[in-house]
Amino acid sequence: MLRLNLVGVFVLVVLGNGFAQGQIEPTAEHEHLKLDEGTWKATVKMWMGADGQTDPNAEPMMSEGTEVNRMMGPFWMHSEFKGEFAGMPFEGKSINGYDVNKKQYVGTWFDTFSPHALQMTGTFDTDSRTFTYQTRGIGMDGKPTLGKSVATYPDEDHREVKMYELKDGKELLSMQISYERTK
Repeated sequence: MLRLNLVGVFVLVVLGNGFAQGQIEPTAEHEHLKLDEGTWKATVKMWMGADGQTDPNAEPMMSEGTEVNRMMGPFWMHSEFKGEFAGMPFEGKSINGYDVNKKQYVGTWFDTFSPHALQMTGTFDTDSRTFTYQTRGIGMDGKPTLGKSVATYPDEDHREVKMYELKDGKELLSMQISYERTK
C-alpha cells in the first residue's frame, strides 16, 4: 500500500511539473475581463412586440436584476444573472474568456427562458473601454439569429450594455441594460 501511495505521489509530482512548464500566462486581454468582476444592480429595458420579436417601436418592458461576476482562475469570467421578466423569475449564466489562438474574446450565454445557448465572439477597444461581441443563437421563433452586444464602461462602477438583433441588414435595438456596481 505504501509503495502504491509513493508511486501515486511520484506521478502527480512529475505530471504537475510537466503541466507547469507548459502553462500559458494570462494576457492583457484576460485582464480586461476583470472590468466585470463584482456584484451589479441591473436595470433592463427590452423592446419586444406582441409576437415575441424585437420591435424598437414597442413600449419598453422594464425589469431589474442582480448580476454576480467572478473570475475562474486567470482566464474565464463566470457570470450569474438573477431577476424577473414579465412577472416570471429569470436566471442567466455566461462564461467569457479570451481565446489566445483565435485572438478574440469568446463566450456563451444561456438562460431559463430558452433551450438554446447564445454564442459570442468579439473584441475590446482599450481607448473607449468597449467590448463588442457578434452573437449567434436561436430566436424565440426557433430560427437562427445574428446580433451584436456592445458593453461600455464609463467608470469603474457603471456599465452600459446594448444588444441589437440583425434583421434584413439592419441593427434593431432589442435590449439595454444599465449596471451599477454594488460590491
